[in-house]
Amino acid sequence: MDATDNTGKALGPELAAAPGAEGGPAVSTPVSDHPLGPDAVAILATEHWSLIGSRSLLWNEAYSRTTIFLGALSAAIVALALVANATGFGPRTATLALVLLPVVLFLGIATHIRVVEINQAEIELMLAMNRLRNAYLRIAPALEPYFSTSSHDDQRGLTASYLSFHGRGLRPWGHFLSNTATVIATVDAALAAAIAVLAVHKAGAATALAVAVGAVAFLIVWNALFLLQRQSLSALRRSKPRFPTPPDESLSEHTSYRPARKRRCSSRTCSSRPGTGP
Repeated sequence: MDATDNTGKALGPELAAAPGAEGGPAVSTPVSDHPLGPDAVAILATEHWSLIGSRSLLWNEAYSRTTIFLGALSAAIVALALVANATGFGPRTATLALVLLPVVLFLGIATHIRVVEINQAEIELMLAMNRLRNAYLRIAPALEPYFSTSSHDDQRGLTASYLSFHGRGLRPWGHFLSNTATVIATVDAALAAAIAVLAVHKAGAATALAVAVGAVAFLIVWNALFLLQRQSLSALRRSKPRFPTPPDESLSEHTSYRPARKRRCSSRTCSSRPGTGP
């Protein structure tokens, strides 16, 4: 006979009592027939929190490096202003500026390179978290309408996980012109232009020539740093998607649930999802 509770109803197989000592308490043995195993959720959640912690540490480092660079720049400018106020902006001030500003420029370029590396690492972490969401939905397909981010590890899935890019895609010019690395690159280019102007002016060149050299230095440094910044998407280009986005799925579907939506998928992953066929 099946095991029953005090109401006379049969217990499910996951709560069936294991044989024990006579008169002893029944021991329940959880049973899971899911291919990922009964401990999959706990393991995936642990990995997810590990990735979130790594992402937080990366951005804390980015903010710290940016703060150090801007603090050094502010200190150098204040020092030059005090010297210029005391002695007048003459050859001594220009010499001090040509000593201090290249050091600050080095800090700025190093900060920019590190922030670009952090952006690249963040993309890799986002792709990894999308894969974990794909596993969550394999375990509990009914939770799909409650996920705002994507469960696919291709470019469309990455775009959907960045909630500010819905419907627009990852456009390097539109995205990179507004992020932290571009701000640092612009400050670095301005520093390079100032150093070039001071060096040419100290050599005795005309003011017009000094301004032209400064403009050229600004454009060269800014474009070089911007091209370096675009390499942050190399992680996405190198990665081979394991769970690509279905061709008929749009970015907007991650923000609004459509119960009657049909999607192309295998019977293993979608046979039990609401609104889908066998």
